[in-house]
Amino acid sequence: MTRIVSLSLAAVAAAGGLLAQSNTVAGLDGRLTVVDNFTYQGRRGAAYPNGEIGAAMLNTMCNPGSVNIPWYAPMQPNHPKFGFILVRVANDRIEQISDRSYVKHAFTSVNVNGSCGTCVNPGTGSLMGLNCSDTYGVGNNADRTYLGPSPEINPWLGTWNPVGSYFDIGDPSQAGYPLAADGSRSLNTSGFDSVKNRVTIREIDLTTPGAQYFYGIHLVHEGEAVQNRWDNLASRGCNPTWNGSTWTFPNNAVGQAHGSILQRWSGATIGSGGNGNDDGRFFVAVKTAALGGGNYRYEYAVHNVDNHRGGATFRLPIEASGTASNFFFRDIDTNAANNWTAARVGNEIVFTAPANNPLDWNTIYNFGFDCNVQPSTGLCVLDQARIGPGSLSVTVTTRVPSGVPGADFAVVGQGCGGCEASFYETGAFDLANTKVRLTYGAGGYQVGVSTRNFIPPVAGNLGMGDDTEATVALPFSLPYPGGTTNSIRVCSNGFLSVSTGNGNSWTPAVGAFLSGIARWAPCWRDLTPSGANNVYAETGVGEVRITWLNVNNYNQANTPNTFQVVFESSGNVHVLYQAMTPSGSSYLVGWTPGGGAQDPGSRDLSADIVTGFTVCASDSTAIAMTASNRPVLNTAINLQITQLPSSTLGGVMVFSPTSVPGGIDLTNVLDMAGCYGYLLPDILSGFFLASPPAYNWPFFVPNEVSLVGQTTMFQGLMIAPGFTGSGFLSTNGVELLYGQQ
Repeated sequence: MTRIVSLSLAAVAAAGGLLAQSNTVAGLDGRLTVVDNFTYQGRRGAAYPNGEIGAAMLNTMCNPGSVNIPWYAPMQPNHPKFGFILVRVANDRIEQISDRSYVKHAFTSVNVNGSCGTCVNPGTGSLMGLNCSDTYGVGNNADRTYLGPSPEINPWLGTWNPVGSYFDIGDPSQAGYPLAADGSRSLNTSGFDSVKNRVTIREIDLTTPGAQYFYGIHLVHEGEAVQNRWDNLASRGCNPTWNGSTWTFPNNAVGQAHGSILQRWSGATIGSGGNGNDDGRFFVAVKTAALGGGNYRYEYAVHNVDNHRGGATFRLPIEASGTASNFFFRDIDTNAANNWTAARVGNEIVFTAPANNPLDWNTIYNFGFDCNVQPSTGLCVLDQARIGPGSLSVTVTTRVPSGVPGADFAVVGQGCGGCEASFYETGAFDLANTKVRLTYGAGGYQVGVSTRNFIPPVAGNLGMGDDTEATVALPFSLPYPGGTTNSIRVCSNGFLSVSTGNGNSWTPAVGAFLSGIARWAPCWRDLTPSGANNVYAETGVGEVRITWLNVNNYNQANTPNTFQVVFESSGNVHVLYQAMTPSGSSYLVGWTPGGGAQDPGSRDLSADIVTGFTVCASDSTAIAMTASNRPVLNTAINLQITQLPSSTLGGVMVFSPTSVPGGIDLTNVLDMAGCYGYLLPDILSGFFLASPPAYNWPFFVPNEVSLVGQTTMFQGLMIAPGFTGSGFLSTNGVELLYGQQ
């Protein structure tokens, strides 16, 4: 009982510290809901692949807080700012390959409905109202009029001083520079090439064989408490492609996720730490590998998320008898003269920055070395580069060669019960002469191959032109996941909606697709019906057929596309493709209930419809479990089960010293399709009640030295009817490694 009280007091003290964070505005909370459309803007320099390119991307944010968000346009200081980044994962290392981006200064909020709910419009673009949403497209984020240097912004406080800023005194290339620091806009962007100030990448960094690429955005604004910032960073995967004259970056199957972009380094251990209430956070990702002969490779990537004072040293403890060699450092430029140096200093490995190259916010640097000491859990230290409020250093829990056995835990496998309400494929089109069936049932769709045949239209020409819409009345009430409708809104650009609200956009965008209203997209792209080469609507027995007949791609003669969508009164939908004329990679095919649906990532539909897949009535996420802290001897921790579905009644905790690598498929064992067991069920705790969406299972680690270095695997077995035949769902596994520190 005494220990529980002391832990509670510690939590209260921590909460009090958060309340003391400087300049926090109670209830202020911005959410980055969409990152999309990473787009080439131009190139400069030597011939491919030795030049560099400029790029931009789209973002949508909304206001889930309880107060309006200030959105005063420059030259006023208080508005959202957006930083951009591109990373590459190759040769088991994650590296930033974009420059330290210029930052987008937002200038007005359109205040529309979005994934935060129904907008409470404040009646002015100088505020973002409660639940309101706003999108800044690629063209907007590429506009140099509102792109300013990132060093001008304090990312921890979200502040910016327009007086003396880049917008105020202008660019060194313009006449009269520097102009008067009077707080008036003086920047002249005329004469800029197509790359300057945009997200800048060396082409050679986009050509690494087998690499993965991810782009991301960081939302910064004044007054947001750190506990609300979990959704201010988001990233997603893309595939850079050079076609001989230009670059494209189509999204791939790795969908959007919130958090540091370091999470894209698969298998890495990630920790974070900040400078109390006075400055922001560093995230440290590490991977270690045995080299043989008792030697190990240590690879670190350090992401300064929002620490204003920056990092000047990166220090790691090393065992007194340990040796380190093959030091490695990488920053984001090609200037070897400003590289950090590395040396052993006492019982530490120390990487030290030159005065002109600290690790500043929205930047990732890499560090590495070989060592003859095996990894354990410990603390690295980042000394601050500049004078300011708070401590002189920041500590982060990571893997180090300290030689001291440390407690740790690992998440193993995945839980079950997740289901997505949308599906889509983007990129080049490959579905010609394919037939897709969406079978309606249990409020969702089962997607597979259709056996229906295409019926050529003989009447019902809707007389559509470029970028037009038409409403088709249905002779029945059509059920679809999320509702019913008596009419279909047809857009000439290859998609259909349950009503008005999706517009007639010719440019497919994943963000707009998921955030709009319910929509079927058999072939969303820029299409141009004309004359007999048009869109037709016909009614049959218990069905309505919508057909695009020989419709050309925009501004391209003799590029016909023919496809048909059949809506049956049962709710079943068939998409029947005939001859198509693919052109470029600007396509989107799929279904979504809209309203801010979860991004499932792009599928390969031509392959996936053969095996079939399920689309649910609404998004649900697989249940997950983690530990609240490392299992240090004589401490209390919680095993935290989250994302529990609403049907959850309770469960039991199963644990064992024996884990099962890869897991046991529970489909036939316990009628739990899609679920896996990650241990031998040696010990079961008593039944516990669990209230969705989360449950904490308390666990006290005894002060028994014999436990040091021992492991136990834990897994929750939850009663949650509606997802499996048995009504049970399993969490992922959590393996605890006990230690003295």
